[in-house]
Amino acid sequence: MKKSERLELIKKIVLTNEIETQHDLLELLAAEGLRLTQATISRDMNEIGIIKIPSSKGPYIYGISQDSHQSVSPPPKPIKSTILSVSQHTSGLEHMLYLTVVPGNSRLIKRFLLEDFSELIFSVLADDDSLLLIAKDTAAADTVRQKVENWMTEQD
Repeated sequence: MKKSERLELIKKIVLTNEIETQHDLLELLAAEGLRLTQATISRDMNEIGIIKIPSSKGPYIYGISQDSHQSVSPPPKPIKSTILSVSQHTSGLEHMLYLTVVPGNSRLIKRFLLEDFSELIFSVLADDDSLLLIAKDTAAADTVRQKVENWMTEQD
């Protein structure tokens, strides 16, 4: 199966099923005759723009970002709803921001931050549910912090 066909199959499965974990997605793909590693599925999900979103039943499930390749100003609702908090100034660390996000979404948020603020950012470190953004200086950190806070409070 070609990569483009695999990506389309993953999109179809995510859009037609409530999937809570990568393991669940791997099982559904195996049922379609496609056996992948967790690393491959993780890369494919990132490329597609699959993020965790709240389900109608309560737990977070995988969904597809409304806009995974364009600027996030303003951010699509799934992106906006995945940022849970952003740190305020911490003495001696004014050039850094710490963001908490819905688990499984930090890599996508990192990509959007780097696309929108590349000239202001020195580096971004991401794990499953948080990001540490190191800005080039305090003014750059304040600019990014203000924009992220605006994303979190914008009305639909």
